[in-house]
Amino acid sequence: MGKYTYSDDEYEVNKVLKYNQNLSYKLAKDMNVTTNALDCGIAEAESLLRSLGKKLPKKQPNYNSPSAENNKNMTPHEVPFPQWNELVTMANASVSGKVELEDILTEKEFQNAYASLKNIEDEFENKTALNSLDTKILFLAMAILTIKTLITPYILKNFGYGKSFNPNERLKHNDPLIEKEHRRANDNFKDTASKYHEHGYWMNILYQSPPFDTTVGSPAIGFNMEGGYHRLHTLGHDPILGWVFGTANILTDTITLDNMATYRVIRKPKMMITPQSVTLFELFQEALEMSKADLLNLPAALFAEAQHLKSDRYTKAGLPIPLLSTFTPELAGELYKNQYDELCLVRDVKFVGISAAISTFFNMVISFVHSLYFDGKSDKRLYEIRTRKILLIANSIAGGSSVISAFITKNPKNLDIGQLLESVKRLFSDIRYILRIKDEYISQNQDTSLLKEIQELDYLASQIYRP
Repeated sequence: MGKYTYSDDEYEVNKVLKYNQNLSYKLAKDMNVTTNALDCGIAEAESLLRSLGKKLPKKQPNYNSPSAENNKNMTPHEVPFPQWNELVTMANASVSGKVELEDILTEKEFQNAYASLKNIEDEFENKTALNSLDTKILFLAMAILTIKTLITPYILKNFGYGKSFNPNERLKHNDPLIEKEHRRANDNFKDTASKYHEHGYWMNILYQSPPFDTTVGSPAIGFNMEGGYHRLHTLGHDPILGWVFGTANILTDTITLDNMATYRVIRKPKMMITPQSVTLFELFQEALEMSKADLLNLPAALFAEAQHLKSDRYTKAGLPIPLLSTFTPELAGELYKNQYDELCLVRDVKFVGISAAISTFFNMVISFVHSLYFDGKSDKRLYEIRTRKILLIANSIAGGSSVISAFITKNPKNLDIGQLLESVKRLFSDIRYILRIKDEYISQNQDTSLLKEIQELDYLASQIYRP
């Protein structure tokens, strides 16, 4: 087995090539026999003519195949070539097994092919290499983006970037304003739904406390819910996972912990967690059954989950960072206990987005400036590659500068995450673009060489099959 892998279509092409190669070898062998016989006949005829004292005619000059440039407008005579499907059928009948390139080409031919490819690649690299003007624009881009990267974290700090919240500025979880707004929303839902649907269990879902809002009974299951930090350990309080697990818990009176374990919750004589475990499959199966039992059960559960997240979001404890407690509970706990919650994350994500947008804007300006120097004579795609190389290098250095700054100061808040995201984006988009244009350039050059050979073959065929 060779070192290359092939698709079924490529194996088919290889077999046709091998079939044609075998035909060519046979034709060459037959032509050699015929040529030798003709040469012998000619030699004997010339010898006979000389013995008779006859003067031999002058030999005709060797025929040289015209170049492709001289034959662009020549129309060869039609030759009855078989269709591709016919070629495949003949190849399958003549050549057995799978054919690989090693079965067709010699080692020297491989070396020639690689050498030709390298020449094209070197030509591509030379045409897309940065010149002196590009280098000047590159240094300008590096300066702009690096300065922006280094000063951005310090500017954002003045707007609270990376800071924890002050619990004294938040409401208590049972603040009358929160409870009043919560009840008003529930009443509106009930009044609206009651116009179209009879009362049912969905009303209990609206007004009763969610089952994941209790810590009573947790010692019995061997789980420390840390009292006031219980929101960290219940998926019903996760701003993202809560929409799935919290809703299912509300429908089934269960609680799902951050380790994915689920337990039954009873409400009498008081709401508490029981040691009765429930698998995730059972949880969602029961939630589905409850949703089918009454048309409003699922909407009421979703509404109750939304209202609970909304009421907890602005309290002194806040809501934990989404998803983090499930995958890295230690980090999630450290952040949450240091008053860094979902609202802090949302605020900082906005700042990161602003930073990334500024970096994108600078990249657009740099790209525009570089495009002004395009002379219109060279290949626009190759010039675009030089532009992208400038942006790729400048953004990579700017992103690296941010990492070095954070490392030296030992302060992760000095990371310009927006610039890092822009650098990663450019890394993928620019490299993908460069590789795509490079492939097109190589294919185009190979097609040009192949076209010249085909034109010469067409001309030769027209001479051979001339009527």
